[in-house]
Amino acid sequence: MIPCHGPSGGIRAEPHPSGPGDRRALLAPPTQPRSLRSSHFLAFAAIYLYAFPYFEKLRSAQEIPRLLLAQEMVERRIVHLDGRLGELGSHNDLSIGPDHKNYANKSPGPSFVAVPVYAVARVWGKLSIRTAMWVVRVGAITLPFLLFLPFFYRLTRWFTGDESARRASLVALALASPALPYAMLLYSHNLAAVCLGGSFVAAVFLVRRHLRRPWLLALLAGWLAGMAPSMDYQATLAAPVIWIYVLVCARPRIRKALLFAAGALPPLVGTLAYHKVCFGSPFRISYSLGVDRAPEQGLLGFIGPNWDSLNAILFLPANGLIVLAPWVLLSLVGAATILVRRRWRERVGAEALVCATVVLVYVLFVGSMLPYMARGGWSVGARQLVGMLPFAAWLASVGFAWMGRRLVTRVLALGTLLASAAVFLSAATTYPHWPDALRNPLYELSFRLLAQGYAVHSLGTWVGLHGIWSLLPLYLLAFGWCSYLLVHRVRRPVLVLALGTALAVAVVAGYGRFPRRSGPADHVWGWVTATWEPPRH
Repeated sequence: MIPCHGPSGGIRAEPHPSGPGDRRALLAPPTQPRSLRSSHFLAFAAIYLYAFPYFEKLRSAQEIPRLLLAQEMVERRIVHLDGRLGELGSHNDLSIGPDHKNYANKSPGPSFVAVPVYAVARVWGKLSIRTAMWVVRVGAITLPFLLFLPFFYRLTRWFTGDESARRASLVALALASPALPYAMLLYSHNLAAVCLGGSFVAAVFLVRRHLRRPWLLALLAGWLAGMAPSMDYQATLAAPVIWIYVLVCARPRIRKALLFAAGALPPLVGTLAYHKVCFGSPFRISYSLGVDRAPEQGLLGFIGPNWDSLNAILFLPANGLIVLAPWVLLSLVGAATILVRRRWRERVGAEALVCATVVLVYVLFVGSMLPYMARGGWSVGARQLVGMLPFAAWLASVGFAWMGRRLVTRVLALGTLLASAAVFLSAATTYPHWPDALRNPLYELSFRLLAQGYAVHSLGTWVGLHGIWSLLPLYLLAFGWCSYLLVHRVRRPVLVLALGTALAVAVVAGYGRFPRRSGPADHVWGWVTATWEPPRH
């Protein structure tokens, strides 16, 4: 049995083992770095806001329908897209309602969040699609994720008192996972991660802290959990896990669980009302009426757990989470560490169980889709799993603490983090829509674009720099910030950083050994470069 409360009736803010054996198991550096302050998170903002990877001719099937829906709601007070069909790149991402009107074949939450952002921006005049996309991306996607990062970091203190491990898990989520590119695009997955992760943070403080107004936190936790399914339908099965945690662990449990449910009700009703208006029933989602008829197989495209889908999201060299972000394996190490040590089970066992359950729910849910749906089309990494990443990173914080006990394992953890950061930062700042026809998109597209002088819109191009030189300030900032967070005040920092960087270079070079596909790669390359902006100089 995993108890909800430790011996004192509640977990302390910085759990520390009491026996010599336990101290060795979760050994921290002899001189701990100080906790990060709010100002430290400005560095993440600089990294996220430096580049603007936008290609108007692409007409992203994930982004354009969401932007057009937000615009129609603000400008015409309607939710169908009949008047904007000519602005879509493809009609496959539409759904035909019972009224024969065309609706966005997407979860509506990101468009709902974009409405106030676009409405405020429009006060200054009519916006082009390019400008509107930048405004909405930043206001509705990037800023919520940046605001979530300090809360994510604060909760890591419940899992480990090792400050270096806490920082490593922050880097893992923010810079070394698919969360990075999808926090820069008008996709749904990062908002789902923010809602689920934010709900869990609020729920943990509701359970573990004595608060003056716990009812406010219960309502907030419920509201965020209720928002998550409208952001990304995959979150529908994960949100109830957090409610069950409150029901079992909170005191008084019934009152707080009811307040949680009351907070979740308004956003859920709003989502159901949208479904009713667009698709004729509160419980009919857009995929059931989509132009793309593939989801008619099985139950809306769900055929049960299958190897092809699991392989696509976990192990496929072009997309698999474990391949591109190998640090996620440390979440297993963290979960095992908590499981086998009694004092850790007593202090954080219930929270670890919630994290492990959310991760498992996501993997099984996405692994039950049709393989092409699980793969996610043109995507960087397993985008369908982004919603679970905060929970995997919380578990991984304990894994990083375990890896930090010895030089060899610390270097291994650092190398995997830096390699993952190199993968996702290069993808996010070149072409964050890896075509699924490529077998090795990192080398066939991202690195090739950098080598041949292609660069996205950025602060660098704004001041007149071109090619790799326009992105070099960003890459130096990201490497310097990662280095500071990961080796500050550890033993032998220069040696650890040098060995970790060498390992990361070797890992990234090893990715070049993955198979490539010449014919489709040449076709994709021609299409990408023909639609590229800004022009190469």
